Amino acid sequence: MDKVRQEDLQRTAQVALKTFFNIMKAWQIEPYKQKTLLGARGAHIYEQWQQGCAGSLSEDVLIRISYVIGIYRGLGLIFNDRLQADSWINKPNEHFDGLSALEYILDDVDEGLKNVRTLIDII
Repeated sequence: MDKVRQEDLQRTAQVALKTFFNIMKAWQIEPYKQKTLLGARGAHIYEQWQQGCAGSLSEDVLIRISYVIGIYRGLGLIFNDRLQADSWINKPNEHFDGLSALEYILDDVDEGLKNVRTLIDII
């Protein structure tokens, strides 16, 4: 049973990371900002994650990825054009005092992701 559970955790981590990095590519987010968004504690871990090598991910990392996926999905529902949806994260926004959503998020990643996700859900 433990082997099955470990394989499930590993598969979950691989799928989550692949999805995260695909979103980062669509949003054109620089690697150092991706590392910050994930909360990767070192270049080596981040590089392993980029290659899809993760035994499992901490709950904090999974929550962050979940917020990113929710924001991505929500923007797709708000905007008919995927390019417009993907560019939103990098554009200045009155909701964040002229900062882009990404700049706002990077100021305090956990709260920023949560707040942006909430905003997307109510728009």
